[in-house]
Amino acid sequence: MRTTAVTVAAFSLAAALSLSACSDESKAETVKAGSSPSAAPAGPSAEPLALGKGTETVGAGGGGKLGITPVSVVYAAKTATDKPSHGLYAVVAVQERPLTDTAAAETTPTEKGGWQWIAGDGQAVSSEPNVFLPGLDAGGPIRAGATQLRARTFDITAAQRGGVLTYTDGEGKTFRWQIPAQDSGPQTAQVKKALGG
Repeated sequence: MRTTAVTVAAFSLAAALSLSACSDESKAETVKAGSSPSAAPAGPSAEPLALGKGTETVGAGGGGKLGITPVSVVYAAKTATDKPSHGLYAVVAVQERPLTDTAAAETTPTEKGGWQWIAGDGQAVSSEPNVFLPGLDAGGPIRAGATQLRARTFDITAAQRGGVLTYTDGEGKTFRWQIPAQDSGPQTAQVKKALGG
């Protein structure tokens, strides 16, 4: 009886060690698979990326990969058809392209994703879905191999210039960019033309 108890105890210990080793290997594989620097999101303690710096994100619904790069910002008192209710639009031009052989789309607020402007006072402002700028694609999937320049518009106060732009992707990871407080970037003229000014 005593021999049986010792055998059972030894077997239980061996099984527990085996499971622990498998668990550690799985964790190591997970870290290794997700450790690509370009795919690492800017977390709350990380410094935001600079305007013009791109990152790899997961598309809406977890489908495909989407390279996203905010490239320019323009501040405007109006568009050709709209006026901001808080006095100023911050319009960010974002270059996007699928990084796989399948089409990919941005997430939206209804998917608990999408774009926000975080002002210096901590106030979060969601992008305006109904402000369209001619020549700057608004949304939808981007086909594999294509690159599109899109505009993301935020209704802010003058004091909220120079905020942090955030994007939450299809895996729920949030990426951040520090946006300058003045018009900046190579697409500034293109954005101003689309604004009608």
